[in-house]
Amino acid sequence: MNLLRYTSMILEDELSCIVVVLPQSIILKMRYLVIFTLLLSGVTVDAQKLVKKKLADNISIHVPDDFYPMTDEDKLQRYESARLPIALYTDPERLAELGINRSYTLWQDGDLELLQQFYESSIIELYDKVEFVNKGIKNINNHEFAYFEFESVIYPENDFQSNIAKYTYLMYALEGGTTYLFNFTCELRSKAKYQRIAKEIMESIKMK
Repeated sequence: MNLLRYTSMILEDELSCIVVVLPQSIILKMRYLVIFTLLLSGVTVDAQKLVKKKLADNISIHVPDDFYPMTDEDKLQRYESARLPIALYTDPERLAELGINRSYTLWQDGDLELLQQFYESSIIELYDKVEFVNKGIKNINNHEFAYFEFESVIYPENDFQSNIAKYTYLMYALEGGTTYLFNFTCELRSKAKYQRIAKEIMESIKMK
């Protein structure tokens, strides 16, 4: 064995020893430092991919790639109205839903502020407890929307039922005498998973 190779083996052995004898506390601190650096740099893991869907001639929206359209039977179970939604999607676990609907009303295009006030009162009356995360009117892709982001609770009617707690993001738009509703809702326990995604979905809406 030549001297150069022998020296190299000694160095490798010494370096290996250095790694092995590092205290566990230092190794943990190094791991925390890496995680903290990733968070600061905005790196995300398993980010949800959104895909564009054209729902009608005048409406497009981006939907999570693992969401799939509900069957007509699913829609009938959730909606008693004879007029089914334009589209209704759910996640694989059926814990989150995205619905798009429209109705022909007497609201005019300039009535969005009145509509926002009306539906805010309706939301408060609909649930036993409501906490608004955000609400108001905003412009998205050159169209005005009234929006509500909130947590809600419906208390049980008897001891055999549990609270129904939901996270919801609603958007309303007026166009030519038609009210459009975009509704994302999920179990409240899934809010941390879906809150950012819900906002991205709503901000992808395009209406012509």
